[in-house]
Amino acid sequence: MCLRESVEDNEIEIIPDALQLPACDLSKVDNCRKTVYLSYQQWLLDRLTDSDSTRKSAWKRDYSSSVVYEKSIVPYRSEFKKMLGFWSEPESRPEVDIICEETIHEQEEFVAKRVHFEAVPGLRTYCLELIPKRVYSAPGLIVQHGYADTPELVCGYCKGSNLKDYSSRSLGLRAVLRNYYVVAVCHPYGYGDLEERSGSLPDQVHLGFNYGKNRLHRLACLAGGTAFGLDLLATSRGIDLLIKRGCTTKVGIYGLSQGGQTALYLPALDTRISASVCSAYFNQRFFKLVQSQSGLSYLDSCEEDKFFNKTISLFSDSDIVSLIAPRAFAIEAGRKDLSVLFKHSLSEYEQAKTHFEKLGVADRIEFIAHEEGHISATKKAFEFLDRHLK
Repeated sequence: MCLRESVEDNEIEIIPDALQLPACDLSKVDNCRKTVYLSYQQWLLDRLTDSDSTRKSAWKRDYSSSVVYEKSIVPYRSEFKKMLGFWSEPESRPEVDIICEETIHEQEEFVAKRVHFEAVPGLRTYCLELIPKRVYSAPGLIVQHGYADTPELVCGYCKGSNLKDYSSRSLGLRAVLRNYYVVAVCHPYGYGDLEERSGSLPDQVHLGFNYGKNRLHRLACLAGGTAFGLDLLATSRGIDLLIKRGCTTKVGIYGLSQGGQTALYLPALDTRISASVCSAYFNQRFFKLVQSQSGLSYLDSCEEDKFFNKTISLFSDSDIVSLIAPRAFAIEAGRKDLSVLFKHSLSEYEQAKTHFEKLGVADRIEFIAHEEGHISATKKAFEFLDRHLK
């Protein structure tokens, strides 16, 4: 009763016509908005530029020996884990819980299975396993698909698996035929259609191709991490699956595009990975994130999941490589790649190489150039993996 009376007594006032103010000049308002917007933008860009210029001084690496070096980078690996979120150490995890599995294909050289499992209790994903018939001698290889792709696409089971550009060229198939035990873990982007690449969601197609991943990333941020942090944990559980299957030899990773990002980030977190090939991703990260040129910048894209709070101030691509050294790492780059500038990939490699040189293991890092575009297609990449995994 009291509430109803208080609401009824609280009348909404209406300004009489005689007291209304004259309409403003909206062109002047918009000029003010422009001034403020551009001021915010420039202030933030200046701050990021300063962070990028002082990043090197934030690192205190000790190259006197591999053992001492490993100890010196421990605090930075901890910061890296915090930035991405949701990480758990392999030794603290329960055994992988396989929900179900099915054989989807078999031929003379290998068997292919689709395996659903829990990454952590309540979080489900799936992978393709390509199991060579000579499994007793096969090293493990994580094969990671790119943005909005699937394990089926990266392993060769889709029409688009062998496109001329923006293609993994059946990376999983090529690996298993070289006697690698392949695991390709799903990173979710979208669902609800029969396309080979999917990023939208049912009944929300109007929100765009990137909406599915953006939605997960927003939820992950609210939960204290990032969507990519969950993806990395899921792929690391793929290594746990290899171990469960009895793969006791070395494990490597090979990924294209956003799969290349996984091939850079995951070895920095999971030291069980002995060798990595990062294809069509490695770059000058500050430029790629915020420099607006020819559609290359993520700042002007719809992909929200690329932004982490310490990327500019602490974790450039070459800095992340320093969390991998002295383990083996290779960059695969195409001169005609429209998403990753070749010259920037090469210059960042020169920065990354210094860590291996100072540790006396310069033969464990390699820059693999090719004359094509956004693809993984080089024999040299597999030769690199063979040297360090077989």
